[in-house]
Amino acid sequence: MEQKVVTNRSHARRFQRSLYLTPVSTVLFAILFVTGGMNATNCETTPTGPGDNPDDPGGPQILATDHVIGSEDASVTVVEYLDFQCPFCGRFARQEFPDIRARYIDTGLVRWVFRHFPLESECNPNSGNTHPRACDAARASECANDQNAFVEFHDLLFEDQDDLSDNRFGEHANTLGLDAAQFDACITGTSKAARVAQDVNSGNALGVTATPSFFVNGERVSGFQTAEQLGQVIDRKLN
Repeated sequence: MEQKVVTNRSHARRFQRSLYLTPVSTVLFAILFVTGGMNATNCETTPTGPGDNPDDPGGPQILATDHVIGSEDASVTVVEYLDFQCPFCGRFARQEFPDIRARYIDTGLVRWVFRHFPLESECNPNSGNTHPRACDAARASECANDQNAFVEFHDLLFEDQDDLSDNRFGEHANTLGLDAAQFDACITGTSKAARVAQDVNSGNALGVTATPSFFVNGERVSGFQTAEQLGQVIDRKLN
């Protein structure tokens, strides 16, 4: 797993060098960043699902193995498909989700379901390997879940999203007081591959093509959302 980090940094260095080939290339990059990157709201992959109906009344079916917070009696269920290396997922988790949680989840109005959708070919063959550490992060969070710390580990991963190394996973586990030997054995093994694949397969079946993606009582909402924007959809469902 560590070799992936080295390879990715090598690619980054080659990419940085390529920006200085000519002044024109630098200008073009700046134009693309301003006109496209600044307006982006999600991390995209290749469409794979059979349907793409944003108002599918069925939506995701909640499973016993899902990571759920909030009241079982809540009238609104939100399913979030996330990638721990996606900057838009990180921005949502850090800046917007605390408000959503305080307003809707902690008050019993909404139950929230976290699902993996890493854009890495090892976990998600159609993703184009956009985020080479996302799969390992997803599996590490499942290792934390074995010790009842999925949500806390989720929060730490997004707080320090720039470092998704195995060493950092171990530091997060230590911060949470997890059994280090159990956690280390888990992240170096392959026991969590099937659990992450379960979420990826469900996302592909629903036509998920980007992270973050949300299903609010079955209605698809794709891309980064502010608490106000997603709150408007939730309020509509509550009413």
